Amino acid sequence: MYNDPMDNRPASLSVLRLAVASLLVACSQGATTTSGFNPTASSASSTGPTTATNTSTPTTAGNSTDGGSTAGGSSAGSAGASGSTGTKFDSDPGTTGCTAVDLLFVVDNSDSMGTYQQALSSAFPGFAQAMFDALPPGLSVHLGITTTDFDTACTEQEGTSNCQSTASADTIVMHYIKPTDFNDGGNGSQGRLFEFSGQRFFETTTDDDPAPMVTWFSGAATSAGENGCSFEMPIAAAGWAVHPANTDGPTAPNKDFLRDEGALLVVFFLTDEPDKSPESKNVYRDMLLDAKAGCGGEACIFVAGLIPPCVIDVNQKLWQFMTLFDPDPAWSSITDTGNYTDLVGTALADAVAQACASVPVG
Repeated sequence: MYNDPMDNRPASLSVLRLAVASLLVACSQGATTTSGFNPTASSASSTGPTTATNTSTPTTAGNSTDGGSTAGGSSAGSAGASGSTGTKFDSDPGTTGCTAVDLLFVVDNSDSMGTYQQALSSAFPGFAQAMFDALPPGLSVHLGITTTDFDTACTEQEGTSNCQSTASADTIVMHYIKPTDFNDGGNGSQGRLFEFSGQRFFETTTDDDPAPMVTWFSGAATSAGENGCSFEMPIAAAGWAVHPANTDGPTAPNKDFLRDEGALLVVFFLTDEPDKSPESKNVYRDMLLDAKAGCGGEACIFVAGLIPPCVIDVNQKLWQFMTLFDPDPAWSSITDTGNYTDLVGTALADAVAQACASVPVG
């Protein structure tokens, strides 16, 4: 019911295309990786669509600053613990090569997500170090988090069957409060960046020690919590995070996070549920493309995530959205928490660096 019309390609074809794309990433320009996103294995391990119930009972969240809470997850001092060195990717001088990277993590904050938030937080230091190693020196990096919540007053329990919501379309729309409708007051909801320790996003460069960024991310990712609405809308969150409603104006919550010309936008999804965003996937894709129009649109966007394999099996809306961008997305199963350090590590860092090297100049 909530999938958009597609070209009727089977999901297995998308997985095959991604497997080929992953091989190209590994082989391109002499790059080598020993671990990373393995779409073929993740899909094969899936037992197909299952019936699940999200039993969250969210409460209304405030929009106050988290006054410098101690960061959770891995310690900042372990940023280089993985021993990853990354692989430098050469751009075409004067033609390609990003001047900045904006990392947007869309974190599901509904019930059942605590374990996954913690696992991502623990794996993040290795990714950060490998990414800094693989990207050009002196490159500006912005890191922000938004959540999948669009209704902080949501208390209704929502379930899924065959990787689709069992709620009616009208019920889903009731829990979709756009930032252009009104501000629901939630920290990180409606595509707003999640504020942690007084910061909406973290700014650094690849010449800096990644440890402070790791500390901030670890605290923010785990503080997103599990009180968000059970009607998760990750692709809507990605779109609204870069929409003028959240970016334009002197008091805009996401002001200055996103760069356009010369900057690579990386969108990373962390969710254990199928998407319930009610509008067409193309609406949210257009939000991203419009935000990156000066840079070159799709050439400046890279999509990845730890997601439920069932969305691939049934070509669910989240997967439909992720495959709207070229190259095909890097992904693996969110349930494979024991391998997050490998999944979110050098392979993903190298993929980001390669995408950066391909960003058009001028």
